[in-house]
Order: sequence, then C-alpha cells, then structure tokens
Amino acid sequence: MRAAADPVPPALVRAELARVLASPAFANAASHQRLLRYLVEHWLAGDTTRLKETVLGIEVFQRPAARFDPGSDSIVRVEARRLRQRLARHYAAEGASAVLRFELPPGQYLPRVALQQPMQAPAPASQADEARELCDRGEFFLRLGHEEGCRKSLARFEQAAVVDPACVAAFFGIARAHGALVGMTFVAPTPAIDHAAAAAGHVLTLAPQHADALALLAGIRHRYALDWPGAQALYARALAAAPGSAFLHHQTAFSLMFVRRFDEADAALRQARRLDPLHNGVRAHEALLALYRRDYALAERHLRALLDLQPQALAISLLGYVQLQRGQAPEALASYRQAAALFPQLTIGAIGIAQAQALQGQRDAAEATLQRLQAERGPKYLPPYQLALVAARLGDVDDALALLARAADERDSNFVCLPVDPGLDGLRADPRFMALESRCGLPGDR
Repeated sequence: MRAAADPVPPALVRAELARVLASPAFANAASHQRLLRYLVEHWLAGDTTRLKETVLGIEVFQRPAARFDPGSDSIVRVEARRLRQRLARHYAAEGASAVLRFELPPGQYLPRVALQQPMQAPAPASQADEARELCDRGEFFLRLGHEEGCRKSLARFEQAAVVDPACVAAFFGIARAHGALVGMTFVAPTPAIDHAAAAAGHVLTLAPQHADALALLAGIRHRYALDWPGAQALYARALAAAPGSAFLHHQTAFSLMFVRRFDEADAALRQARRLDPLHNGVRAHEALLALYRRDYALAERHLRALLDLQPQALAISLLGYVQLQRGQAPEALASYRQAAALFPQLTIGAIGIAQAQALQGQRDAAEATLQRLQAERGPKYLPPYQLALVAARLGDVDDALALLARAADERDSNFVCLPVDPGLDGLRADPRFMALESRCGLPGDR
C-alpha cells in the first residue's frame, strides 16, 4: 500500500466512501458513518481547518458549543479510535480488494487516502499503456452482461483511473459500469447512479466535448431525475459535438421512446444501427419500440432475429413480455422460464413467470413465485416497478399503484417507462396513475 502521490480523482474517493458506508462493517454504525463522511468530504474540499477535536465534537457529535470541553469529554477521541478499528475490519474483509483505502492515523483527524497495491503482472512501459490495458479488460467484462462481469469491469476501470488520472476512458467506463449495475437491477439506484453521474461529469472536466459522456448524463437525467428538458439540452450538445456517435443515437432513441416520440426514436435507432450494425442492444430496443407502439407482431419478428444471433436475457424477456400482451400465457411462461434458467441472477425471469401465472388465473402460484424470489434476493434490491407489473396483472390495483409510487421515490430505473408500458394499460384511467404519470414530466397531451 502507498499514499497517493498524485491527486486522487474525487469521483473515485466518493465512490469508495459510498462503498465503505454501505459495507457490513459499518452497518448500524450511524455515528461512525457520520464521522467518516465528515472527515472525507472536508478533506476533499480542502477544508482541513475543521478537522479538529473541538469542531468535530460540536458538528459531528452535537455537543453544545458553549460547554464542550475536550479535556473532560473524550467523545471524539474514543469514537475516532473505534472508527480506526472499524475501518481495519472492513479492509481486512470486504474491502480487501478495494483500489483505495481510507486511514485515520493515530492522534490525527486528517484522513489519509492510500492506494492498495493489487497483485498483478509487471506494469507496461508507461502509465497510459497500463491504463489502456485495464480499460480494455474493463470493456470486456462489461460486455458479459452479468453481475460478476459488471463488478470486475468497475474494478478495472477504477484501477485505470488511479494509474492514469487523466484517462478519459477510465472514468467513462466507471460511469457505464455503475449504470449497468443499476440498469440490470443488481444494485439499488441510490447511490450507484450518483456515482455514474459523478464519473461522467469528471469525463467532461477532462474532455468538455465528450459526446458519449454528455449522452450518458442526458440518459441519467431523464431516467433517474425525470428531467426530460434537461436531458434534451444535453443530447443537443452531444449531437453538435459528435453526430457520428452510435452510442449517442442509441441513448437518444431510448429516451425518445419514453416520451412517446416514436417516429424520432425509430429514426435514431436506424442511425445507430447504420453506425454499428452488430450492436445487439440496438436490435433489442428496436423490438422494445415496436412493443411500446403495440405492434406486437413486429416486436416478435425483431426478437426472433436477435435470438437467432444470441440468446440474451433482454431479448428472451422481451419476447415473454410480447407474448403476455398477446394473451399467450403458456408461451410467455416458457420464455420466462428459459430466461430464469439462463440468467438466474436477473429478477426479470421470476417476475415474468409470476405475470404469466397471473394471466392464467393462478394467483397462488404467482404469489408463491414472488415469495421465492424475495427469499432468494434477501437484502438485494428488488425493483418495486417489477413487483407492480405482477400486482397489476393480478388485478391488485391499490398494491400496484403503491409500488409504482415507491418506484418513483426510489428512482427505480424502469419508472420512466410508465407512460408507454403496455403492462400498465389497465391502470391508466385511474386518477392516481395519472398523477404518477405527471411525475415523468411527459410533454404534451396524453
């Protein structure tokens, strides 16, 4: 382990802080979470004058300013010692492979950010070469499309950012890896999507006209902040900077679907496909657009063509969803069972099975499927939007609407789909649903 010789990018420090605070070692330790957050944030801000025992006693431990005497009240010293012990436990266990490490030297309140030396092959000739190699590996792991791959990807991109703090690809990779973890429901939206936005924002400090980072931030703003006008402005900046970016046109199309600008979404997808003909994500979203247009025959044709190339989770699940909308419960059940068997780490397989069972009138079976899923997930995030789809299929309107409200509050990545999702059509006449739809900031009339 070594102290950071060069400034460590704030996005990396904040990402490590979030991981530490969410770790088992810091569970139910509110005072130590508060103390560590205070120390690190003031260190990041360069405001080290406040990292003194008297100030900490007043601002962190709420001691009365007029009466607090560190000579007779040892709260800060005691809790700082316990914080050191808690950090040591974390980095001896879950945090052993972390790129960064927080330390609090004895007798001090100025935290130290250290870089942990990973066991790896000898470094390439230059830092830039080493960072590029790590980014290439991060890209490979990200394309695997499963949780382990996303986490390995994030680790490689973070290592690349430490090796070369000026590496744009590293920070863009960090943003995409966090976004993938949230988008595939492997982690809760908060705080991971904030880490994604911070990393993409850092890309723009390094490369202000980075079109793909602008597009990624636009997607985050639309999907998680429900700010369509703000997203539009970012997409316009990105288009001006790089009109030939397939990623940009794909991201733009994804947002346009959710605001019912279907013709423009179709044009953007066609452009993305011309620029990157082999991108299966674009093909999947062509099917999604047809689904949102209620053109189920076209959606199925797109999906069958995609599945001829690769049995990916999104395509199989979307096929099941198309079959649900067409009333083909046995076929949908078979598709979702295939998705659950091939990709057991994803929640959508079990959620689809429960919907198909509900469509067949098998309430007990659907509820049992959900109970098994919840037991298997344990403390892992289970998106309320997906649960709402099952409740809606079961005819439990109040439960469905309550779950959708929770999805909005929790920044569930799927909530932005609410205005166009055919699985919710049975709720659209309910005033409570209309109120939820208004939270999406959808422009124009229904």
